[in-house]
Amino acid sequence: MVERMILACRLSIFVCLLSYGCWLSYIPWKVELLDIRYSAFGFALMVFGVGSLISMLVTSHLLLPRFGPRVMGLGVAAFAFALLAWVLSPSYFWFIALAAPFSLCFGVIQPATLAAVTQAEAMSSRRLMPQHWASFSVGSLAGLLAGLVSQALNLPPTLVFLTLFAVTLAAGVLVFITVLAPVTFDLIKSPGIGVPSQNVLFLGGLAALSMATISIVLDWSALWLTRDLGLAIAYGGTGIMAFNLTEIVARLIGERLFDRLGEVWVAGWGVLLGCVVFIAVTLTGNPFLIVAGFGVFGFFSANFVPVLFGIASREETENPVAAVGDVNLIAFAGFLFGPPLVGFIADAISITMCMLILGVTWAVIACILMLSGKLQGRDALAASAQAKTP
Repeated sequence: MVERMILACRLSIFVCLLSYGCWLSYIPWKVELLDIRYSAFGFALMVFGVGSLISMLVTSHLLLPRFGPRVMGLGVAAFAFALLAWVLSPSYFWFIALAAPFSLCFGVIQPATLAAVTQAEAMSSRRLMPQHWASFSVGSLAGLLAGLVSQALNLPPTLVFLTLFAVTLAAGVLVFITVLAPVTFDLIKSPGIGVPSQNVLFLGGLAALSMATISIVLDWSALWLTRDLGLAIAYGGTGIMAFNLTEIVARLIGERLFDRLGEVWVAGWGVLLGCVVFIAVTLTGNPFLIVAGFGVFGFFSANFVPVLFGIASREETENPVAAVGDVNLIAFAGFLFGPPLVGFIADAISITMCMLILGVTWAVIACILMLSGKLQGRDALAASAQAKTP
C-alpha cells in the first residue's frame, strides 16, 4: 500500500512539473511575444499565489477530509487543461487571468500528495519527504530539457504543449483509476477554522520566505541569463537546469545525508554555505560562474523545506497531516508578496539585485531555524527513528 501511495505522489508531481518546467523554458518566448513587462509578469505570478492559497484551503478543509488524497488524480487531469490554456493565452490580459485556473488545479495536487506522503512516512517509519520533493526537481529538469531541445529543433510551441497535455491527462487518469484504486487512506480530520499553533506559524513563516524567494530562480533566471547577461534564448534554462540537477542529487540522497550529518548540518550550515557561494558568483556577473552557482545553491538548499515539513509532522503529533497542510498553506502565501515585489525590484533596479536578495534571505532564514533549536543532530534523529520502529 505504501508503495502505491508513493508511486501515485511521485508520478503526479513528475508529470505536472514536466509540463510546467517546459513552460518555464518558454517564458522568454511568451514575454517577447506578448510584450509583457517584468512587473506584469510578477503580477501574473501573484495571481498564481492567490489561486493556490484558495484551492489549498478548500482542499485541506473540504476535499481531503471527505475524499482523501486520491483527489490528486483528478487534480492532475484538470492541471493538463489549465496549463494548456495558459500557454495558449492570446493577450496580456488572458496571460494574467489564466494563471488563476492553473493555480487552482495545482492547489489540489500539492496538499493531496503531501497528505499521502505524511501518512506513508508514519506507516513506514522512514523519511520520505526529501525524495517526494525530488519528484519536483526531476520533473522540472525533464521539462527544461524538453523545452531546450524543442526550441533548438524549432518545434512549434503548440505541438510541444499539446503533447505534454496528452501525457499529463493520461497520468492523472491512471493515478485516479488504477494506482490508488485499492489504497485505503487513514481518515483525515479537518483542521477547522482558526489560527494555527505558534509552531506551525513559525515553520510556515520560514517556508513562506523560502517560497517567495526561490521563485526568483525558477521564474526569473531564464530572463536574467538571456536579457541581462547575454546568453542565447536557447540556453536561458541552463541556470534552472543546474539548480534542479543538484537538487535532485541532494534530495535522492537526503535520507542518507540526514542519517550521516543530521538536520543541523543539512538544513543549517549547509544552506549558509550555499548562500555565500551564490552571492559571490552573482557579484562576478559571469554567466558561466552564475550557472555553476545555481548548482551549488540548489544542492545545499534542496532539503530545507522538506525539513520544515518533517519538523511539523514530528512536533504536531495530534494531527500531523493538518499541521503539514497548514505549513504548506502558509508557505504558498509567499507567492502573494514575493512575485510582485520581485517584479517591482527587477523593473526598478535589476534582476541581479533580486538574486542577491535571494541569497541573503535564505542565509537569514537558515540562521533563524538553527537558533530556534528545532533542528536535530544525527544522534537525536537516530534515536527518534529507533523509537518509532515497532
